[in-house]
Amino acid sequence: MERVWTLGCCLLLAAGSMASAYADVTTQNGMLGSKKTHKETSSADSSSVAATGGLSSTGVCSRMLRHVFENATPRDEQQAGVFEEYKPQPDSVEPLEEEAYLWNCLQACCEKPRNVTTGSCNVVLVFKGKCYHIRCQSNEACLPKQRVRLPNEKVQMVLVNPVGEATWPQLLKAEAAKQNAEILPYDEAALNFWKQPRRLGYLARNQETPVYEDDDFPLADKRMNQLILQPDENDVLANEELNYYDQNAKFTACDLETPCPPPQQCVPLQPNAVRGVCTCPNGFIWNKQRKCVMAAIPYSSYLTSSNEAVQQDAVAAAASENSSPEIAAAPAKTEQNKDIVVSVMSKEVRLPEQEVTLAAFTVPDEQTSDTKYKYLWTLISQPKGPMNGTISDQSKSKVKLSNLSEGLYTFKVTVTGDNGTFGEATANVTVLPENRINQPPQVIISPREQIIRQPTTNAILDGSTSTDDDKITNWHWEVISGPIGYQPVLPEVNTLQLDLTSPGNYTFKLTVTDSNNITNSTTATIAVLKETDYAPVANAGDAVILYLPNNNVTLNGTASSDDHEIVAWEWTKDASDEAKAVDMQNTRTPYVQLSNLEEGMYTFVLKVTDGSGQSSTAKVHVFVKPPTNSPPIAEAGTNTTTSLPINWVLLNGSESKDDIGIKSYQWRQLSGPNNAVILMSNSSIANATSLTLGLYEFELSVADENNNTATDTTWVKIVQERNAPPVANAGGDHSITLPATAIYFNGSKSWDDLAVVKYIWTREDNSLAAGVVVADTDKQPVMILTNLVQGRYVFKLTVSDDQGLTSSDTVSVNVHPDPLLIHLVQMTLPMGVSVLSQSELDSVVQKLQLLLGDENKIQVRELKYDLHTDAAVLVFYVNDGQGKPLNGLHVERQLRAQLQKDASILGALFVDIRTTVCQNDCSGHGNCNPTTRACICEAFWMPSAGYFFSNQEANCDWSILYVFVGVIVGCLLLSGVFWGIACACRQSKKPRLRQKVQKYALIGNQDEEAASYSRNTSLTESETDSDVLFETRTKSNGGLGKHRSHNHNGGSSGGSGGSSGRDGHKLMAQKLGRKIKA
Repeated sequence: MERVWTLGCCLLLAAGSMASAYADVTTQNGMLGSKKTHKETSSADSSSVAATGGLSSTGVCSRMLRHVFENATPRDEQQAGVFEEYKPQPDSVEPLEEEAYLWNCLQACCEKPRNVTTGSCNVVLVFKGKCYHIRCQSNEACLPKQRVRLPNEKVQMVLVNPVGEATWPQLLKAEAAKQNAEILPYDEAALNFWKQPRRLGYLARNQETPVYEDDDFPLADKRMNQLILQPDENDVLANEELNYYDQNAKFTACDLETPCPPPQQCVPLQPNAVRGVCTCPNGFIWNKQRKCVMAAIPYSSYLTSSNEAVQQDAVAAAASENSSPEIAAAPAKTEQNKDIVVSVMSKEVRLPEQEVTLAAFTVPDEQTSDTKYKYLWTLISQPKGPMNGTISDQSKSKVKLSNLSEGLYTFKVTVTGDNGTFGEATANVTVLPENRINQPPQVIISPREQIIRQPTTNAILDGSTSTDDDKITNWHWEVISGPIGYQPVLPEVNTLQLDLTSPGNYTFKLTVTDSNNITNSTTATIAVLKETDYAPVANAGDAVILYLPNNNVTLNGTASSDDHEIVAWEWTKDASDEAKAVDMQNTRTPYVQLSNLEEGMYTFVLKVTDGSGQSSTAKVHVFVKPPTNSPPIAEAGTNTTTSLPINWVLLNGSESKDDIGIKSYQWRQLSGPNNAVILMSNSSIANATSLTLGLYEFELSVADENNNTATDTTWVKIVQERNAPPVANAGGDHSITLPATAIYFNGSKSWDDLAVVKYIWTREDNSLAAGVVVADTDKQPVMILTNLVQGRYVFKLTVSDDQGLTSSDTVSVNVHPDPLLIHLVQMTLPMGVSVLSQSELDSVVQKLQLLLGDENKIQVRELKYDLHTDAAVLVFYVNDGQGKPLNGLHVERQLRAQLQKDASILGALFVDIRTTVCQNDCSGHGNCNPTTRACICEAFWMPSAGYFFSNQEANCDWSILYVFVGVIVGCLLLSGVFWGIACACRQSKKPRLRQKVQKYALIGNQDEEAASYSRNTSLTESETDSDVLFETRTKSNGGLGKHRSHNHNGGSSGGSGGSSGRDGHKLMAQKLGRKIKA
């Protein structure tokens, strides 16, 4: 639970006035020393203080808050700032003790150079014996946050230098207003992380002081004040915290009935305590005359009211003491506080006292604020029950309560001023029950004496009727006396249940304890009487008469009795019959079996014995006489003939007779074309069913009381006068759901008046063609069809009898698709299905399970094989944590991605992994091939380039038209780019300068061609040698005149003759030049 520790200095201010009464702490030579009022510090302690060093008196740690936060860490933890472990300078060879190490760590943090915005060391954190300096990002990030205490882990935190110009009390107060939390608690956390506090200049937490007795101040307050350090002279913040303290201060005790003189306040030493001490309110300090005067420095960070109200309190307080107030240069007042601080002390009262007074104290009071307050007391809660209690002076500062009853009362007082100020507080009044004079409990055991007789062994002792003036808290039973060996463990209950199996006298003691631990006891006795054990009474049963040839009998001795139990039985022949022959079995049981008796009289003796060894005997006689009756006469009835389709007949043996009486009947079949079913075969009239064409012989056997038997037979003939056709029954339409492996078509219910001899199952035209009939089951009553696919199967059953009559029936079976088909995934393994063992299959499944995670579960559907490669194909689906199947495509992609990274994880490379059905929609422009999983695209559509050059899934993403247009456009763009490059290269190429072409003329033709040469006989500068050579190769005629006529298009006349003539001269000149070159 997080607690925000706020306003830590207020704790020091509230308890500070008591600190000087217990310890006088001074600073000497820059070291912390200690002066104790009752015991001087030893030289060894002083030397240790000097060795460890102390906080400098130069004011370096003037901003440190003197409180150690136990089990607290910075609010933002590791993000609070920069953590730096403190490592002491290696000045000495021996390591420092823990307290010296921690003290030096705190001093080193104080002495680090401080920046206005970010201190080099703002907070000291002690964790697991190590000290850390924290440079905080902000003050809020380093405010203490309470953490859960862990065993063997000590965390402490000290606020040293705040960031910026704020003070730690101001920051804690602001955080308290934000979190609505309490101020620093009264505890022992004041620089107490050292094991030996005396050595560091302050008293040990448990050290007693001679100034005050324990009755004056509780121990908790002593411990708190023993841990307060005297600040440095130059410690500004410490002076702000502790400038109340005076070395010669004397405390004035107070309570609600005897308040402190104004402006002092009565501060309880503990929460809900009645007594307290008088202290100065916020903004005041003690002067040398033990009076509260205005402080020289305003305590704006601690005050709940404004500085103006504080100064008014000081003036009023000084006036009440008939002395002028001592106020040291208080700053200008800016705003008036409109709140009234109201305090009410809770009280306790014990009946029969029923009156109590509650008093409300205000800061400022009426005299200080120069206003009249209005008080209103209201009841918040009261004990359950009828209305009770009386309140008086409900509109005054003190209210009187009377006629109170036991319980808790809660009152609220509301105080309002004339200027709109107000305040409120609550208080509790606890009414305790009246003290009583305790009476010892009265112990009552019911019944006090009792007698039980065995076999009863249960007894009850009831102590619940014991009484006490308050209540009984414990019942304790113990055995005072009893039979030897009786040592029970008795429960501590008010009612004791006993099982006393041994006879004798028992004495039990009950001790009860009341709420005040007063005990009382009493005893009770129980007499257990032993039961009288009577001898058993043997009873061998009634005499028996046998008639030969019946010579077997069973004698019954269960009529024998005993008051407890018979434990032994024994059958013997009487002494007078020792010479008679007889076979006896089970002679140690109540039932003895006698056989092979001869004619005459036998006497048998039964002896029974009980648990105590007492016995008794009885005799029984068995008379074996010669036969006196004739054997019975069996009469099976007359022979019967029945015509089909009736296939049953009644067998009547009721005419059988005997001179004494027939005891039993039994019918059985001796012969026949098939095995008939005989109903009620052990009665005189039986029913023979399931008969077919042919002759049957049945036998009747009867027996009388003497087990004399007789038999008789009868014949039943089944004929067929008219043949009825059979009736086919294919079993009726039904449906199944894949992955069912087979359909069973049951035609066994087809029947015929004689017999169905032939079954033929045929597939109808409108039936699915898929499916394989197992063996020759299509010629059996039940046909089995395997290798099923989704759809409708229709088969016709045709049955025939032995005379060729037939009947047909059609059955339809709808095969529904597998609901998990879309979730099925199949993996082709490299090993053949004929060599794959179960352990290898389990290993593959376990490895796949690891790839999919523990939250998913693999369910194996089947293991099949590839018809082409004989490779094993594992078909499975995956359920999530809620048992719902995952989409097969998602499982395939997940496994494929992981197996492509490391396919050897399965122990061998897998061949293929895919969903059982192809779930590729081919971009909506084609169909998926279920075997190759390639997309068969529609016209004008084709796969994307990623399908051909990467592992992209088969698709029909690209339109062939768009691809064609794109290729054409690409070619045009490339052509344009190449043409541009060529033009750029040609433009950048500089032309070569040609030498002047020499002019030549043919010998002998100068006069004829002079006119032409005079016009234009020179080659142009733009004509090159390559041009000339090219033109020379292209001319097929060598004659000059012929060239000229071709160049002039067959003549030189016409309107364009002049132009043509010039061109002809130019061309002729060029040709002449080429000839000369050649």
